[in-house]
Amino acid sequence: MKKIISSVFALFIIASCGREIVDSQMIDRFNYVNNSNVDINILSYHHGKKIKYDIFKDKTYSQQLDNNFGSIDDIIFYADSVKIVYGNSKYKTWKSTDENTRNIILRSNNYTKIAEKENYNEYQFVFTMQDASLTQPCNGNCN
Repeated sequence: MKKIISSVFALFIIASCGREIVDSQMIDRFNYVNNSNVDINILSYHHGKKIKYDIFKDKTYSQQLDNNFGSIDDIIFYADSVKIVYGNSKYKTWKSTDENTRNIILRSNNYTKIAEKENYNEYQFVFTMQDASLTQPCNGNCN
């Protein structure tokens, strides 16, 4: 029995060697600012799961991600695709493969970094009136 306990303890020590223990948070905050003059709904699709986010005109919706321990399931820019609905009458769909400066899934290219501190970064994406004009009608199928 002592050999088994000693062996398990030795394996634990060996497996622990060389690993860095992370005990601090690395936070990224993402702000979605609605300057489009209409209410916006973001329908985010991630691995078949649909999540709806509402951003009222002249308001901001924010998401925070702990890069060390956080889940990416509900984070908009990790979606497979998003459907942006403007005023419940027009929409634009973005996929992760769409290369465009207005694609909110492509966070590294299309977000503005507005704050940087130790263990904290803050980014912003602003929806404009021009975004709403580059859409197509929902024809009753906005959701």
